[in-house]
Amino acid sequence: MANKKVHHQTGIMNKMRDKMPVIIIILIVAFLATIIFEWGMNYLGLQGETYVFGKINDEEIKYQEFEQQVQMQVEQMRQQNPQQDIDENTMNQIRESVWNQMVQQVLVRQEINRLGITVSDNEILDIIYNRPDELPQPVKQNFIDSTGNFNVAFYQQALTMKTPEATAFWVQVEKYMRETLLSQKLQTVISNSIIITYDDILQKYKNDNIFANFEYVFFDPSTITDSSLFAATEEQMKKYYEENKNEFKQPEAVKFKYILLNEVPTADDTMSVKKLVEGYIEDFKNVSEEDSALIKFVNQNSKTPYNGAFQNPSKISKGALEFLNSASPGDVSDVIIDNDGIKIVRLLESREGEEQFVKASHILFNLDAGEEAARKKAEDVLARVKAGEDFSTIAQNESQDPTAKENKGSLGWFGKGAMVPEFENAAFSGSVGSIVGPVKTSFGYHIIKIEGKSNKEFRFAEIKEVVSPGSKTKGIYRQQAENIFNVLQNGENIDSVSKREKVTVLISPEITKDGTVPGLGQNKKIIEFGLKGNVGEVANPIKTQKGYGVYQIVEKISEGYKNYDSVKVTLIKPKVDFKNKMNILMAEAKDIRSKIQGGNLSSIEQIKPGMQVQKADSVLQQNLPSQIGQDFVFGTIVFNMKNGDLSEPIFGTKGVYIVKMNNITPFNEQDFREKVKTIRHNLFMERQQRAVQDWLSGLQSKADITDNRDIFYN
Repeated sequence: MANKKVHHQTGIMNKMRDKMPVIIIILIVAFLATIIFEWGMNYLGLQGETYVFGKINDEEIKYQEFEQQVQMQVEQMRQQNPQQDIDENTMNQIRESVWNQMVQQVLVRQEINRLGITVSDNEILDIIYNRPDELPQPVKQNFIDSTGNFNVAFYQQALTMKTPEATAFWVQVEKYMRETLLSQKLQTVISNSIIITYDDILQKYKNDNIFANFEYVFFDPSTITDSSLFAATEEQMKKYYEENKNEFKQPEAVKFKYILLNEVPTADDTMSVKKLVEGYIEDFKNVSEEDSALIKFVNQNSKTPYNGAFQNPSKISKGALEFLNSASPGDVSDVIIDNDGIKIVRLLESREGEEQFVKASHILFNLDAGEEAARKKAEDVLARVKAGEDFSTIAQNESQDPTAKENKGSLGWFGKGAMVPEFENAAFSGSVGSIVGPVKTSFGYHIIKIEGKSNKEFRFAEIKEVVSPGSKTKGIYRQQAENIFNVLQNGENIDSVSKREKVTVLISPEITKDGTVPGLGQNKKIIEFGLKGNVGEVANPIKTQKGYGVYQIVEKISEGYKNYDSVKVTLIKPKVDFKNKMNILMAEAKDIRSKIQGGNLSSIEQIKPGMQVQKADSVLQQNLPSQIGQDFVFGTIVFNMKNGDLSEPIFGTKGVYIVKMNNITPFNEQDFREKVKTIRHNLFMERQQRAVQDWLSGLQSKADITDNRDIFYN
């Protein structure tokens, strides 16, 4: 019996040891991802670091706190995908995610303290000892047995264990329980304002359960083309502006002129990678495939993991395929500079596959100028190519395929099903070296050059490195950004600077407090700089995902209403024109409706020839036909009609409608009553989540947040 008991305790400890990381990971999951308020930084003992990384309402975030959470996420990412390349762009994304999590966690904790929400030890112990069925699922799952049930005996035995591991486990459970209960209490406070009415439940039931079959005619505003009938007058537009002024509210905003310096690898960067890959050649030739040494060698030294499957030509890069087509098993290539990186390739095996592939290039003339014009251009080019002109040069200069400027018309290798049928038939039926066309497809007229055909498949190993900017190159771009910043600080014009530096100046749209900055996304620090700064001020160079950005304030927009003249043509006139068209259509629809006899909507085709009756079958109120769209007024009117009803003209969001209801699901009182509790619960959960998000957004918008990340990572 004693041995059996020891064995059982060992099983508990192994299970706890296996599950412990789950608890720890949960403590650092982002608040919004789980809708649980968690504040993990205090659990990690992150004390004593003096570098102030940021402030949230005067509460400091230290650099060490931040960096340790970043490293935890990096480690988690590596565990999930050991082959993933965690480059600088990925690190920037991780830092952004961690920063947002920490801001949310601090704000939530501050609000809990302000509201005086607490959880006592007795509340936690009561659940742990007396009500384990109420434990959070991440805790309960540690005690699930092989049948999938909560093992009470196993749980009770774990409670009595006094080993260091068991103690550490329960300390983490207690901390997690405290945060979970705080979460529940806070959500209760936030949710107190949520009210679910009987009408809300009834409407939700109808939205999900009442189906309608109806016919309708659509009076389309786009059919009115005579502008003299609908053109908005100055008086109408001014009236619209005054009556709908809230549409033209203008929050405080800023505009920047900015320069983005994208780090591009230099020839030296390419040469460094080439030498690195070149250094693997001899070992790559000699490493054995039989004992998995080749697989290990590739996985240790290549950016992409070993792939031992046969691959067809459409899956292989251009340079690698050229080598494989002429290689024998065991051959290793010299260094290949390919589109996807610098590599060396070793052929393991080749075979004849069942599927054929074609390599082709094409020249396209689209149908924008008309079919006849496109066909004539294609015929002229075909004659020129057959007379000896270079196909790729013509493709690069004259093809209307947007990619032709870069690829000179090359489509590479492709199999059946990759192209539209007309193109595919021409490419696969033509002989290698031939030029066929013009071939008409939905894209236009094509001239096709057949460059190769093959059904060979290859199994090969590849050592690949991607060329990226080295530290020296990055330093050059950083210095350039600092130089631009300095001369702008000294008053030089940004446009003249851009010409001298041979870079492009871009102009941002109006950026509000919650807006996004081109090249940076939702960078609160640069937005705050823009809103608080003066025209002409320049922000310190900012690290972007691809390099550096230099931003100069060029315009400040005060909070208020947009000027009438600035919105008259672009915003007001289209709306008034549309309303005028709708009024014309309503008058016409009322006249036609008065002439329909006996509720027969089909008679409209005799009243107004060309008007078509359309059908909508088995539609829900929130899923109306695309011609109608999400139209609350239309849906409310139609779904309150009875079988056989013919509506009066409906003023919709896209046009005017007359509807004949053929059949609508009868309201099932018993089914509704059975579903009331479920509907109420689902509505509450939806609104609670929305309330939590709105609450958190409100906290962030009111918070005084200082973000010093650019100082540490720039």
